[in-house]
Amino acid sequence: MNFKSFIKLITLVLIWSGSWIAIKWGLTEIPPYSLAFFRFLISCPVIVAITYHIEGRDSLKINRKDIIPFSILGILGVTLFHSIQVLALEYTTAVNSSILVNFNVPFIAIFAMLFLKESLTRKTVMGIFVSFIGAVIIVINGSLSGFQSINIGDILIISAGIFWAAYSIAGKKTMMRKSPLSITSFSFLFGTIFLFPLAFFESRFSFIGGVTELGLGSVLYLSLLCSVFAYICWNSSMKVEKSSKVAMFLYLVPLTTSIMAWFLLGEIITIYTVIGGALVIFGVYLAEG
Repeated sequence: MNFKSFIKLITLVLIWSGSWIAIKWGLTEIPPYSLAFFRFLISCPVIVAITYHIEGRDSLKINRKDIIPFSILGILGVTLFHSIQVLALEYTTAVNSSILVNFNVPFIAIFAMLFLKESLTRKTVMGIFVSFIGAVIIVINGSLSGFQSINIGDILIISAGIFWAAYSIAGKKTMMRKSPLSITSFSFLFGTIFLFPLAFFESRFSFIGGVTELGLGSVLYLSLLCSVFAYICWNSSMKVEKSSKVAMFLYLVPLTTSIMAWFLLGEIITIYTVIGGALVIFGVYLAEG
Protein backbone atom coordinates (compact mmCIF):
# COMPACT_ATOMS: atom_id res chain seq x y z
CA MET A 1 0.00 0.00 0.00
CA ASN A 2 1.39 3.41 -0.94
CA PHE A 3 1.96 6.10 1.70
CA LYS A 4 -0.72 8.44 0.34
CA SER A 5 -3.41 5.78 0.62
CA PHE A 6 -2.20 4.91 4.13
CA ILE A 7 -2.54 8.53 5.33
CA LYS A 8 -5.97 8.85 3.73
CA LEU A 9 -7.22 5.72 5.46
CA ILE A 10 -5.84 6.69 8.88
CA THR A 11 -7.54 10.09 8.59
CA LEU A 12 -10.73 8.36 7.54
CA VAL A 13 -10.56 6.11 10.62
CA LEU A 14 -10.35 9.11 12.95
CA ILE A 15 -13.25 10.89 11.26
CA TRP A 16 -15.51 7.84 11.15
CA SER A 17 -14.71 7.04 14.79
CA GLY A 18 -16.12 10.43 15.72
CA SER A 19 -19.22 9.80 13.61
CA TRP A 20 -20.65 7.42 16.21
CA ILE A 21 -20.41 10.15 18.83
CA ALA A 22 -21.95 12.72 16.49
CA ILE A 23 -24.85 10.39 15.69
CA LYS A 24 -25.51 9.78 19.39
CA TRP A 25 -25.60 13.52 20.02
CA GLY A 26 -27.70 14.19 16.94
CA LEU A 27 -30.30 11.60 17.95
CA THR A 28 -31.06 13.58 21.11
CA GLU A 29 -32.75 16.19 18.89
CA ILE A 30 -33.34 14.63 15.45
CA PRO A 31 -35.17 11.38 14.54
CA PRO A 32 -32.96 8.71 12.92
CA TYR A 33 -34.13 8.77 9.29
CA SER A 34 -34.24 12.56 9.31
CA LEU A 35 -30.70 12.71 10.69
CA ALA A 36 -29.52 10.51 7.83
CA PHE A 37 -31.49 12.54 5.28
CA PHE A 38 -30.24 15.98 6.33
CA ARG A 39 -26.70 14.63 6.48
CA PHE A 40 -26.82 13.90 2.77
CA LEU A 41 -29.06 16.81 1.83
CA ILE A 42 -26.14 19.01 2.87
CA SER A 43 -23.27 16.84 1.67
CA CYS A 44 -24.72 16.04 -1.77
CA PRO A 45 -24.47 19.55 -3.32
CA VAL A 46 -21.02 19.98 -1.73
CA ILE A 47 -19.61 16.83 -3.30
CA VAL A 48 -21.24 17.68 -6.63
CA ALA A 49 -19.62 21.15 -6.56
CA ILE A 50 -16.23 19.61 -5.71
CA THR A 51 -16.58 17.12 -8.54
CA TYR A 52 -17.50 19.87 -11.02
CA HIS A 53 -14.55 22.02 -9.92
CA ILE A 54 -11.97 19.22 -10.10
CA GLU A 55 -13.19 17.09 -13.01
CA GLY A 56 -15.46 19.37 -14.99
CA ARG A 57 -18.96 19.07 -16.36
CA ASP A 58 -18.37 15.83 -18.24
CA SER A 59 -17.83 13.84 -15.03
CA LEU A 60 -21.38 14.74 -13.96
CA LYS A 61 -23.01 13.57 -17.17
CA ILE A 62 -25.16 10.50 -16.85
CA ASN A 63 -26.72 8.36 -19.53
CA ARG A 64 -29.66 6.01 -19.31
CA LYS A 65 -27.57 2.88 -18.73
CA ASP A 66 -25.93 4.48 -15.65
CA ILE A 67 -29.19 5.17 -13.81
CA ILE A 68 -29.64 1.64 -12.46
CA PRO A 69 -26.00 1.16 -11.30
CA PHE A 70 -25.96 4.55 -9.56
CA SER A 71 -29.36 3.90 -8.02
CA ILE A 72 -28.05 0.62 -6.59
CA LEU A 73 -24.97 2.38 -5.19
CA GLY A 74 -27.14 5.08 -3.64
CA ILE A 75 -29.49 2.58 -2.06
CA LEU A 76 -26.69 0.36 -0.71
CA GLY A 77 -24.12 2.92 0.43
CA VAL A 78 -26.39 5.78 1.48
CA THR A 79 -30.06 4.93 1.95
CA LEU A 80 -29.80 1.48 3.55
CA PHE A 81 -26.41 1.72 5.23
CA HIS A 82 -26.95 5.09 6.90
CA SER A 83 -30.62 4.80 7.78
CA ILE A 84 -30.08 1.41 9.42
CA GLN A 85 -26.90 2.60 11.14
CA VAL A 86 -28.59 5.64 12.69
CA LEU A 87 -31.66 3.63 13.69
CA ALA A 88 -29.43 1.04 15.37
CA LEU A 89 -27.78 3.68 17.56
CA GLU A 90 -31.11 4.32 19.25
CA TYR A 91 -30.81 0.84 20.76
CA THR A 92 -27.09 0.12 21.19
CA THR A 93 -23.89 1.89 22.22
CA ALA A 94 -21.39 3.78 20.09
CA VAL A 95 -18.67 1.29 21.03
CA ASN A 96 -20.76 -1.77 20.12
CA SER A 97 -21.80 -0.16 16.85
CA SER A 98 -18.25 0.69 15.81
CA ILE A 99 -17.23 -2.92 16.47
CA LEU A 100 -20.14 -4.77 14.95
CA VAL A 101 -20.15 -2.77 11.70
CA ASN A 102 -16.76 -4.36 11.03
CA PHE A 103 -18.46 -7.64 10.28
CA ASN A 104 -18.51 -6.09 6.81
CA VAL A 105 -14.78 -6.78 6.42
CA PRO A 106 -15.05 -10.55 5.83
CA PHE A 107 -17.93 -9.87 3.46
CA ILE A 108 -15.87 -7.34 1.49
CA ALA A 109 -13.09 -9.90 1.12
CA ILE A 110 -15.57 -12.62 0.14
CA PHE A 111 -17.46 -10.39 -2.30
CA ALA A 112 -14.15 -9.23 -3.83
CA MET A 113 -13.09 -12.83 -4.32
CA LEU A 114 -16.43 -13.78 -5.87
CA PHE A 115 -17.09 -10.75 -8.07
CA LEU A 116 -13.70 -9.10 -8.62
CA LYS A 117 -11.59 -12.26 -8.72
CA GLU A 118 -9.21 -10.82 -6.10
CA SER A 119 -7.02 -13.36 -4.33
CA LEU A 120 -6.50 -13.48 -0.58
CA THR A 121 -2.98 -14.15 0.68
CA ARG A 122 -2.44 -16.31 3.72
CA LYS A 123 -1.21 -13.29 5.67
CA THR A 124 -4.28 -11.23 4.79
CA VAL A 125 -6.59 -14.07 5.85
CA MET A 126 -4.69 -14.38 9.13
CA GLY A 127 -4.95 -10.62 9.67
CA ILE A 128 -8.70 -10.71 9.10
CA PHE A 129 -9.05 -13.62 11.52
CA VAL A 130 -6.96 -12.01 14.29
CA SER A 131 -8.80 -8.69 13.97
CA PHE A 132 -12.14 -10.48 13.96
CA ILE A 133 -11.26 -12.28 17.19
CA GLY A 134 -10.27 -8.96 18.73
CA ALA A 135 -13.60 -7.41 17.74
CA VAL A 136 -15.52 -10.35 19.21
CA ILE A 137 -13.63 -10.09 22.51
CA ILE A 138 -14.64 -6.45 22.75
CA VAL A 139 -18.31 -6.96 21.96
CA ILE A 140 -18.82 -9.89 24.37
CA ASN A 141 -16.57 -8.30 27.00
CA GLY A 142 -14.57 -11.48 27.48
CA SER A 143 -17.54 -13.68 28.35
CA LEU A 144 -19.39 -16.17 26.15
CA SER A 145 -22.59 -15.17 27.92
CA GLY A 146 -22.15 -11.77 26.29
CA PHE A 147 -23.65 -13.19 23.11
CA GLN A 148 -26.97 -13.50 24.94
CA SER A 149 -27.17 -9.73 25.46
CA ILE A 150 -26.96 -8.75 21.78
CA ASN A 151 -30.00 -6.60 21.05
CA ILE A 152 -31.86 -5.42 17.97
CA GLY A 153 -29.46 -2.50 17.59
CA ASP A 154 -26.50 -4.87 17.33
CA ILE A 155 -28.30 -6.95 14.70
CA LEU A 156 -29.15 -3.83 12.69
CA ILE A 157 -25.52 -2.69 12.74
CA ILE A 158 -24.36 -6.06 11.39
CA SER A 159 -26.87 -5.86 8.55
CA ALA A 160 -25.76 -2.29 7.78
CA GLY A 161 -22.17 -3.53 7.52
CA ILE A 162 -23.17 -6.11 4.93
CA PHE A 163 -24.82 -3.40 2.83
CA TRP A 164 -21.58 -1.38 3.06
CA ALA A 165 -19.60 -4.38 1.82
CA ALA A 166 -21.94 -4.70 -1.14
CA TYR A 167 -21.62 -0.96 -1.86
CA SER A 168 -17.82 -1.14 -1.76
CA ILE A 169 -17.59 -3.95 -4.27
CA ALA A 170 -20.28 -2.53 -6.55
CA GLY A 171 -18.49 0.83 -6.43
CA LYS A 172 -15.15 -0.72 -7.34
CA LYS A 173 -16.67 -2.37 -10.41
CA THR A 174 -18.22 0.95 -11.46
CA MET A 175 -14.83 2.68 -11.06
CA MET A 176 -13.64 0.81 -14.12
CA ARG A 177 -15.48 3.47 -16.17
CA LYS A 178 -16.21 6.32 -13.73
CA SER A 179 -14.03 8.38 -11.37
CA PRO A 180 -14.36 8.07 -7.55
CA LEU A 181 -15.69 11.64 -7.32
CA SER A 182 -18.30 11.02 -9.99
CA ILE A 183 -19.43 7.80 -8.30
CA THR A 184 -19.63 9.49 -4.91
CA SER A 185 -21.66 12.39 -6.33
CA PHE A 186 -24.25 10.18 -7.98
CA SER A 187 -24.36 7.79 -5.02
CA PHE A 188 -25.16 10.72 -2.75
CA LEU A 189 -27.74 12.10 -5.15
CA PHE A 190 -29.70 8.89 -5.61
CA GLY A 191 -29.25 7.90 -1.95
CA THR A 192 -30.66 11.23 -0.79
CA ILE A 193 -33.66 10.89 -3.08
CA PHE A 194 -34.46 7.46 -1.65
CA LEU A 195 -33.95 8.73 1.92
CA PHE A 196 -36.50 11.54 1.55
CA PRO A 197 -39.72 9.49 1.91
CA LEU A 198 -38.33 7.69 4.98
CA ALA A 199 -37.49 11.00 6.65
CA PHE A 200 -40.68 12.81 5.63
CA PHE A 201 -43.12 10.17 6.82
CA GLU A 202 -41.11 9.67 10.02
CA SER A 203 -42.02 13.07 11.50
CA ARG A 204 -42.83 15.45 8.63
CA PHE A 205 -39.81 17.43 9.91
CA SER A 206 -41.76 18.80 12.88
CA PHE A 207 -38.61 18.67 15.04
CA ILE A 208 -36.74 21.37 13.10
CA GLY A 209 -37.80 24.24 15.37
CA GLY A 210 -36.23 22.52 18.40
CA VAL A 211 -32.80 21.80 16.92
CA THR A 212 -29.96 23.48 18.85
CA GLU A 213 -26.26 24.01 18.14
CA LEU A 214 -25.63 20.41 19.23
CA GLY A 215 -27.93 18.93 16.60
CA LEU A 216 -26.74 21.32 13.90
CA GLY A 217 -23.09 20.62 14.72
CA SER A 218 -23.73 16.88 14.54
CA VAL A 219 -25.34 17.19 11.10
CA LEU A 220 -22.50 19.35 9.77
CA TYR A 221 -19.83 16.99 11.11
CA LEU A 222 -21.60 14.00 9.56
CA SER A 223 -22.18 15.87 6.30
CA LEU A 224 -18.88 17.55 5.56
CA LEU A 225 -16.31 15.33 7.25
CA CYS A 226 -17.88 11.88 7.52
CA SER A 227 -19.64 12.00 4.17
CA VAL A 228 -17.82 14.29 1.74
CA PHE A 229 -14.20 13.97 2.84
CA ALA A 230 -14.32 10.38 4.09
CA TYR A 231 -16.20 9.01 1.09
CA ILE A 232 -13.64 10.56 -1.27
CA CYS A 233 -10.82 8.92 0.74
CA TRP A 234 -12.63 5.58 0.73
CA ASN A 235 -13.47 5.45 -2.96
CA SER A 236 -10.06 6.70 -4.13
CA SER A 237 -8.33 4.11 -1.91
CA MET A 238 -10.61 1.33 -3.15
CA LYS A 239 -9.66 2.25 -6.74
CA VAL A 240 -5.89 1.82 -6.31
CA GLU A 241 -5.64 -0.76 -3.51
CA LYS A 242 -6.94 -4.28 -2.90
CA SER A 243 -10.42 -4.21 -1.36
CA SER A 244 -9.54 -6.56 1.49
CA LYS A 245 -6.56 -4.43 2.59
CA VAL A 246 -8.52 -1.17 2.50
CA ALA A 247 -11.31 -2.81 4.50
CA MET A 248 -8.85 -3.88 7.21
CA PHE A 249 -8.46 -0.26 8.31
CA LEU A 250 -12.06 -0.28 9.47
CA TYR A 251 -10.94 -2.53 12.33
CA LEU A 252 -9.18 0.49 13.86
CA VAL A 253 -12.48 2.36 14.24
CA PRO A 254 -13.68 0.42 17.33
CA LEU A 255 -10.47 1.21 19.20
CA THR A 256 -10.57 4.95 18.58
CA THR A 257 -14.35 5.07 19.04
CA SER A 258 -13.99 3.38 22.43
CA ILE A 259 -11.63 6.11 23.59
CA MET A 260 -13.89 8.87 22.25
CA ALA A 261 -17.04 7.26 23.72
CA TRP A 262 -15.38 6.89 27.13
CA PHE A 263 -14.32 10.54 27.12
CA LEU A 264 -17.39 12.15 25.54
CA LEU A 265 -20.28 9.78 26.32
CA GLY A 266 -19.12 8.09 29.51
CA GLU A 267 -19.21 4.61 27.97
CA ILE A 268 -17.08 2.09 29.84
CA ILE A 269 -13.77 0.66 28.55
CA THR A 270 -12.86 -2.69 30.10
CA ILE A 271 -9.66 -4.74 30.05
CA TYR A 272 -11.28 -6.81 27.31
CA THR A 273 -11.69 -3.69 25.20
CA VAL A 274 -7.95 -3.08 25.54
CA ILE A 275 -7.04 -6.71 24.71
CA GLY A 276 -9.44 -6.80 21.78
CA GLY A 277 -8.15 -3.46 20.51
CA ALA A 278 -4.56 -4.74 20.59
CA LEU A 279 -5.58 -7.76 18.53
CA VAL A 280 -7.34 -5.50 16.05
CA ILE A 281 -4.18 -3.43 15.53
CA PHE A 282 -2.03 -6.55 15.22
CA GLY A 283 -4.43 -7.95 12.63
CA VAL A 284 -4.15 -4.76 10.58
CA TYR A 285 -0.35 -5.03 10.77
CA LEU A 286 -0.47 -8.62 9.51
CA ALA A 287 -2.76 -7.75 6.62
CA GLU A 288 -0.53 -4.83 5.64
CA GLY A 289 2.59 -6.94 5.54
